[in-house]
Parts: sequence; C-alpha cells; structure tokens
Amino acid sequence: MKKKTNMHLSLGDAIDRITILIRKIAFGEDAAYKEFIYLTESIDRLKIPLSGSLLAAIIRVAYSNFEVWNRENNFRRGEDMDAEEVKKMMIEVRDFNSRRVFNKNEINRLTEMGFREFKIKHRSR
Repeated sequence: MKKKTNMHLSLGDAIDRITILIRKIAFGEDAAYKEFIYLTESIDRLKIPLSGSLLAAIIRVAYSNFEVWNRENNFRRGEDMDAEEVKKMMIEVRDFNSRRVFNKNEINRLTEMGFREFKIKHRSR
C-alpha cells in the first residue's frame, strides 16, 4: 500500500518542484519562497529516512532540471541557433525530461509515497 504525503503532489513531484523553486529563488523570484517553504515543511513532517539511493535520485532530478533550464534559457534569450541546433537542443531537453521522470518515479518507489508517472504516445517520441 502506498503511503500518503498529505500534499497535493507525490513526493517525487514535490522534490522536483523544490529543485525548480530553488533555481527561481536564486534568480530573484521572491514569489517562489511561499511554495518552497510549504513543500519543504511538508516533507519535513514526513520524517523520511535518507538512504543513498534516495539521495542519488534527488540529485539526478535536480541535475536534470538544471540541464533543461540551461538549454531552454539559451533558447529563450534568443541565442542565434540554426534549425539543426534547435532540433538538437529539443532532443536533449526531451531526454533530460525522460530521466527526470524516471528519477521522480524512483523517489516514489523508494519511499512508497506517490505513483508511477509515464508518458503515453508522447509527441517527442
């Protein structure tokens, strides 16, 4: 039986969201603090034991988000990219997002707090 998180998200999704909020806060988006505090305090109340496998999955989610953010940010800033470079960037983003989803699922599996997320007939595949 799966354990409840008492959050509106699975644990993997909450951790994923926190890694995104950390980046937003680092870039001065003060509005992100409220959600960050809510999620981190909610996770604290769960009293989850930290294993090496769980820590590794969390780091991989954060790394995937970091890589996606960097690639998409370069595109949003209007860097000169030809069609082939844009295609390559989009494939890299898709691949990092696939790894991110895999690791969110791993967090949910290790902690039994959440559900398995998967993409069906995703346009990028």
